[in-house]
Amino acid sequence: MLQRNFFIWLLASLFYAYQYILRVIPNIIAPELITKFNISVTDVGQFSGLYYVGYTLAHIPIGLALDRFGPKFILPACIVLTFTGTLPLICLDEWYYSVLGRIIVGVGSSASAIGLFKVASMYFSQEKSARMASLSIIIGLLGAIYGGLPLDFLLDKFGWDYVIYTFSAFGCLLALLLFFITPSSDAEESAGNNILQNLKTVLFHRNIILISFFGGLMVGPLEGFADGWAKAFLCEVYQMTGDLASSLSSLVFVGMGAGSFFLAYLLEKYPNKHYEVIIACSFAMIASFLLLFTQAGGLYIVLPALLVIGFASGYQVITIYKAISYVNTNLVGLVTAVSNMIVMVFGYFFHTIIARVVDLYWDKTMVQGNPIYGAELLIKAASVIPVCLLIAIFGFLWLKKQDK
Repeated sequence: MLQRNFFIWLLASLFYAYQYILRVIPNIIAPELITKFNISVTDVGQFSGLYYVGYTLAHIPIGLALDRFGPKFILPACIVLTFTGTLPLICLDEWYYSVLGRIIVGVGSSASAIGLFKVASMYFSQEKSARMASLSIIIGLLGAIYGGLPLDFLLDKFGWDYVIYTFSAFGCLLALLLFFITPSSDAEESAGNNILQNLKTVLFHRNIILISFFGGLMVGPLEGFADGWAKAFLCEVYQMTGDLASSLSSLVFVGMGAGSFFLAYLLEKYPNKHYEVIIACSFAMIASFLLLFTQAGGLYIVLPALLVIGFASGYQVITIYKAISYVNTNLVGLVTAVSNMIVMVFGYFFHTIIARVVDLYWDKTMVQGNPIYGAELLIKAASVIPVCLLIAIFGFLWLKKQDK
């Protein structure tokens, strides 16, 4: 039984890493797409962005489906969606089929993150569930950080048609294994009969929504900074080369992998300390950003600061588990979906607000076609991140008091 549960968890974790790789394929094969479909760079950018349309819109339906039918049918079906959505790139010559396929990839991928928490809560004890989910996130992050390297090699050696067919075959195998190994769950079906009641229970639960909202305020270091502006910030504030800045930016994701696991382990030891752990993470990220804003110490400040920012970003596992703690196991998928959606909205907010501040105060200086923003402007734009972290601290302190 334990071996089977572990294998189901491992397959769900591999799905999480697998969808990360399919997510980045269009960025790597952009020149081939432009040539084959006679499209522009803007079209490729929009094509990549459509993934998030499908990903976001599918969250609540996938969460409801996982709670209603369990992972046996839903996860394999969503794996099939992720690779069939990629196949129009090589099987069809009309661009709009590939555009539709990209949305389908996003829909399928949305089940990966929600499925992790569902599988961990179903097949492991409450004490071990958070640790197993955090290990899944580490496997996914490894796919995100290192997936591009073997992908580049395979594309150069065999061509993109071969690579997409190979990844599709792997996805098919993954789906079949998950379907045949995962047992049917009658309890899941009987527990999820009233969809409207389940939606009402989660969407109108004050604590679940507020925990997700304040957790969203803390996502700026990862979504706004590491994903968007870290390279430009390090290049201009610390006068680093582009390659060095890119390499250092990935330290945030390395730190997040370590933080997700350690913080989940900490929660295992102290099961009622969710708020204390989240608040400590917020303080750690504020301190790290303030250190980065001083422009002192060079690499001796940047290296530990980025690692701490990444480590503390592991708070996301803790916020989801705190939100889950307010419902029965039959609603884990829906709570995870709602919480993740709220956090993603804040990801969009941070990307937008930082860009708006830069655009508002930038003097439009360009050197050899590259924009020069200036250290002072980038520090000013990034300051929105520690401000939101501080608001989140007050929010979680208030929630902690309400809980008592």
